[in-house]
Amino acid sequence: MIDTVEELLTQFEEYLTRLALASSTIVNYLTDLRAFARWHVETKGPTVSLLELTPEDIQEYRRYMQTCENWSSATINRRLQAIRKFYRFTTEKGLTENNPASEVQLIPTSEPHPPRILTSDEVARLLEAVQGGRPSLVKRDYAILQLLLQTGIKLGELTELRLSDVQLWGNGEGLLLVGEGDGHGGRQIPLNSVACAALQEYLRVRPSLAVSDKLFLSQDGNRISKRTVQRLVSLYAEAAGLEDVSTYVLRHTFAVSTLAETGDISLVARLLGHRCKETTAKYLAACEQYPTSDTQ
Repeated sequence: MIDTVEELLTQFEEYLTRLALASSTIVNYLTDLRAFARWHVETKGPTVSLLELTPEDIQEYRRYMQTCENWSSATINRRLQAIRKFYRFTTEKGLTENNPASEVQLIPTSEPHPPRILTSDEVARLLEAVQGGRPSLVKRDYAILQLLLQTGIKLGELTELRLSDVQLWGNGEGLLLVGEGDGHGGRQIPLNSVACAALQEYLRVRPSLAVSDKLFLSQDGNRISKRTVQRLVSLYAEAAGLEDVSTYVLRHTFAVSTLAETGDISLVARLLGHRCKETTAKYLAACEQYPTSDTQ
């Protein structure tokens, strides 16, 4: 019976040696296992054996390496691989019934592609295409696209906007109240002169006797659907000769241009409704690719 961690590691080292692994690889495996053993003692206590751990325990260690130590994906994966190797040894030796680390996934190491963002020229082409749309819908559709570009609100937030959520002060300034009724307190987004002008033009032609209090209406007077907004963005993008354009892309474009203009990631996070700046940090990589902050 193997009683101590050191005895386990001695047996593990002999196992690795029999596999004819390079000495440096063996040293790395043992170093990673000792770090894992120290974490195990600190969190589970010295009375809980390494041979008693579950996949949930290994998953907890994975989270610890990610959130508390903030190690790179390569380091975390190397340590997880060492733990997998260790429990493969204990399983083959009959010390454990299965390998608890085999169910824990490695951290993806491939870098995600930066989000698609529109250049100022592409924005101009997209808005020009809206002007060539159906006359009865031009002001509505133009206001929708400008609001997406100038505020970065989500598609679902846009379709839920009420008339009372828009405050226009007549001097090219205004305020948008987003998510006020969703139970999370909502947020306030300043409206620039471009967004204000587009909304004012739309409100002049919006049916005053509409049964719905929503800001943007379908042709039958009800709230415009998310599918309709997605479709009109795609149609105008196609008319402008643009590919891979969606409401999500317009939100990214707002985020990156605002970040490039202000350099204030906390401000961008607040405008986007992110609860932590880490979520917003993904826009930093794309920021360098954005040639200008002009989306007007």
